[in-house]
Amino acid sequence: MSSTFLINNYMKYYVYQLIHPKTNRPFYIGKGTGDRAYTHNRFKDDNGNPYKDRVIQKLHKEGLEPVVDIVKYFENEQEAYDYEEQLTESIGLDNLTNMVIGARPPTKKGWTPSAETLAKRSRGLKGIPRTEEWCKKLSLSKQGTNNPMYGKKIPCTEERRLAVLRGKNAPNYDLYKKAIALMDDGKSADAVSKELGVGRGVCFRLKNRTHGFFEAFPELA
Repeated sequence: MSSTFLINNYMKYYVYQLIHPKTNRPFYIGKGTGDRAYTHNRFKDDNGNPYKDRVIQKLHKEGLEPVVDIVKYFENEQEAYDYEEQLTESIGLDNLTNMVIGARPPTKKGWTPSAETLAKRSRGLKGIPRTEEWCKKLSLSKQGTNNPMYGKKIPCTEERRLAVLRGKNAPNYDLYKKAIALMDDGKSADAVSKELGVGRGVCFRLKNRTHGFFEAFPELA
């Protein structure tokens, strides 16, 4: 970590650039606090940018590392974001691995990638052989805490819940319908269970109209 960073770290925010050691040109612009600028080299930044990570991985294979350049410090976060955006625009998105210009939290909600961003993503993915090993590594990289949905609960809508019930009970539709008809004609749940090979508990729930089958197919209730 540079002495300049240590001297100035009392100022909370800063804008930095990652410099390619072979070309001496920036390939990534970011805004950070603390040691944020130095986490990219360890892939601990959690910003999900595969283009930047790919450049750093190639450098590591050559025994090199990106050079961290703290460009400017700020006391105000919005001023830091403004400067990050200006610097990115001045260099040009096509010359960087940044995915968007001016990404500020919340960055993704309601955001639609531009044609320029989509084209850049496409270029970044071209030429990658989708081998079995590649697919396996990709799968492993998205497991556990690396999964963007890790720890998040997705609320189940009523529509989704009923769709699951219908799918689960659809294979037994004719069998359960016959069981219901037999019990409606006076046969006991025990007798129907033995005759049709349906679970005794299932038959009782069908008889009492408490089985999820009736939510899935309300026309039979």
